[in-house]
Amino acid sequence: MTINVLGVNHKSAPIDIREKLVFDKHSIPKALEDIKNIEGVNEVVLISTCNRTEIYTENDIDNSKIIKWLSANQNSVKDCEPFMYNYSEEKAIKHLFNVASGVDSMVIGENEILGQVKDAFKIADKNNCIKSSLKKLFEFSFSVAKQVRTKTDIGSNPVSFMFTSMTLIKKIFDDISSKKALVVGSGYMIQLAIKYLQSNNVRDITLTNRNSEKGSRIAKDNGCNYSKLQYLPKIISSHDIIISCTSSTIPIIGKGTMESSINNENEKPFVIIDLGVPRDVEPEISDLENVYLYSIDDLGKVIDNNYKIREQAVAEAEKIIDYKIRDFKTWLDENHSNNLVKLYRGYVDDITDGAIIKAKKMVHSGESIDDVISYLAESLKNKLTHETTSKLKEILPILDESTALKIKNIFKKNNE
Repeated sequence: MTINVLGVNHKSAPIDIREKLVFDKHSIPKALEDIKNIEGVNEVVLISTCNRTEIYTENDIDNSKIIKWLSANQNSVKDCEPFMYNYSEEKAIKHLFNVASGVDSMVIGENEILGQVKDAFKIADKNNCIKSSLKKLFEFSFSVAKQVRTKTDIGSNPVSFMFTSMTLIKKIFDDISSKKALVVGSGYMIQLAIKYLQSNNVRDITLTNRNSEKGSRIAKDNGCNYSKLQYLPKIISSHDIIISCTSSTIPIIGKGTMESSINNENEKPFVIIDLGVPRDVEPEISDLENVYLYSIDDLGKVIDNNYKIREQAVAEAEKIIDYKIRDFKTWLDENHSNNLVKLYRGYVDDITDGAIIKAKKMVHSGESIDDVISYLAESLKNKLTHETTSKLKEILPILDESTALKIKNIFKKNNE
C-alpha cells in the first residue's frame, strides 16, 4: 500500500476546470465514505478549497478507480483529467507538506490553507476514514507548517487577495473613498473585504447574502447596510465596487442582470472582484463596456509577480520540508516493520493455539506423553515451515543479493 494524492490546483488547472471539482462542506462526508468503500482504499482525506481539490489516500498506486468514481459524481471529469496530478510516496508526502506550510499556495505563506487542511483532517477523522499512515502524515504536516512559519519569513507581509483587490480597484478609481461598495456573501473573505474597504476610507458598504439573519448581524457589527439577496438585481446599479465570495454552485450575477444595471448615459465604471469557486459572476460580463471583472485567477497572476520577495523564505522552507520528509519516511518504515511483525506473530499464535488444543485432547484421551510431544513437535514444524518455505521460494529470486543475504542470515543456526 502507498500514500497517494490525486488532484487539481491553481497551478495545474484554470478556474473553469477547478470549479467543476469543488466539494462543498455538506458533500464531503458522503464523498469520503464513497472513496473509502472503493476496493483497495484503506484511508482517505479530501481537501476542497477555492484553489485546490485533492484526494489523499493510502491505497495501491493506481488511482483509476477513484477517477472513475469522480466521473460518476462530478461534472465533466473527462475534461478535467488532463489537468490532474497524481503523486505517490515521497512526492505525495512533499506535496502535502508544501500545501500545509503555504509554499504551494497562490499567495505564498498565507495562513488560511493550514486551517483548511486541519478541517479536512478533522472531517476525515470524525468519519473514521483515517487510521495510521494518513493520520501520522497529516500530524507531521502540521508540525512542518509550524516550523516553517516560526523559522522562516514566509508568512511576513504576504501579498493577499484583498490587498491585490484594493490595488486593482484603485487603478480604476482615483478616489476610492467616494465610491459605494457591495459585498456578496458573509464568510471570512467577505468580512475581510469589509475591513480592507473601510481601511481605504470606503464608508458606504452594503452586504447581501442568502442567510438574512447572519448577514444582517455581520452588517450591523461592521457598520454596514444590509439588503436581502433577492434584491441584488435592483441594487447593483447604485454601487461602484462589487466583491463576491459565496459557496453557490451557480453564478449569482449574470450578464443579463449586469446589462440591465448599466446606465449608458452615465457610463460609470464597475469593478467586480469574484472570489467564488465555482464563480459567482458569469465571465461573459467582462465583455461589457466599463465593467472590470477580476476572478481569483486574475488576482493570482498579479500576486505571482510579487513572488520574488519571498524566494529566500521558500528556499529555507524547502530545507525544513526535506528534513521532515526523511523523518516521516523513517516512521513509515518502522510502522510497516511493526505491522509485519504483528502479522507474523498473529500467524504463529494461530498455528500454535490449534496444535495445543489438539495436544490437550490427546492427553485427555489417554495417549502417552511421548506421543503427544512428538505430535506437537511434528505438527508445529510442518505448519510453520510449509507456508514460509513456499513463500520464500517465490520472493527470493526477485530480491537483490544484499536483501536475500539478510533473509538467509535470519535462519542461521545458533552454533554458526
